[in-house]
Amino acid sequence: MGWLSNLLLPGRLRTGPTALLPARPDPKTLLAIAQLADPEARPDGDDVLAGGSRVQPPIELGPDLLAKLGVPGEEPLWACRIAADGPLPVDFFDKSLAEGIAYRLGGWSVCQGEPVDPAEEDGGDPVVYLPAVPEPEEVLPVLAGLLHADAVDGARWPEGELVDGVVHVPVRRGRVADVYADDDLVITIEEGHRVPPVAQARWPYLTEIAVARVSPAGRTEETRPAAEATGGTGDTEDADDTAAVASGDEVPVAPGEETARPEDVDDPDALESDAAETGAAETGVAEGGAGSGDDAVAVARDALVGRAAVALEIAQRLQGIAADSRGFQLAEPADVLPGGYAGAPLA
Repeated sequence: MGWLSNLLLPGRLRTGPTALLPARPDPKTLLAIAQLADPEARPDGDDVLAGGSRVQPPIELGPDLLAKLGVPGEEPLWACRIAADGPLPVDFFDKSLAEGIAYRLGGWSVCQGEPVDPAEEDGGDPVVYLPAVPEPEEVLPVLAGLLHADAVDGARWPEGELVDGVVHVPVRRGRVADVYADDDLVITIEEGHRVPPVAQARWPYLTEIAVARVSPAGRTEETRPAAEATGGTGDTEDADDTAAVASGDEVPVAPGEETARPEDVDDPDALESDAAETGAAETGVAEGGAGSGDDAVAVARDALVGRAAVALEIAQRLQGIAADSRGFQLAEPADVLPGGYAGAPLA
């Protein structure tokens, strides 16, 4: 690498999107991860082409370069920059790709000068890509074995009806078609999304798809960031669309596909545990108790795996594609957890 390239390298990596990894990834591992986001991803020389983006080969960065990127630590990291291959990728797919690679390899993501550890986020909401909005008659039998409600919460779901243990809310306004819920989970069916690369390979004839999003029941518009980057199928105006269809402040209708969710994993509404356990975990975190903090993270990850299991069941029954919040396909629930490829063979 020439002196000019060395001089410009920090700026290029800082603007990103760039995945910073703790060890040099094997090219086959990088390709396998990229194919989760785009099944048609392929090698091109030393690069990997995926969804209109080019994953460049890893470059080792020492502490000096890392400091210029705002990343702490003395250990070297390996940088894989994601560059657009031709026109800019739609819906920030290049950013999603960098974050997804970092998430699965235990690294950092840098975009526009902001370093992020994706594993410190809550993992987002698993989604199911569907070719069209399914009718309630198709969805309710699937969810009857997954959701369990004894009654309709009239304050939260004034237009809801209880069908076989599932609260169904026919919204039919804006982008949201239907909402299905129990006390723990909310399944939001959204229509009119652009087709992400992971779905384009299966449905190349479609120009838009539907998305079923699996969210914790306690998440409201107030607890989510007001402006979040999109990651594969959503538009930046989705937050406004979904806020407009909410029938009350507590209706947890999700916005468009997110790639960055800096939410608190210790939010009691986001954890599938009883009130006493959640309260104890939060108290431990607030007081700096390491054990209680670890318990809270474990509960949050178990809840995320549980939502992924629901997404996979919906995908199987409705012939859809289950994916994480960044548009990476899921084969089993544990795929939604960070570091899944961190132990893969290295070059």
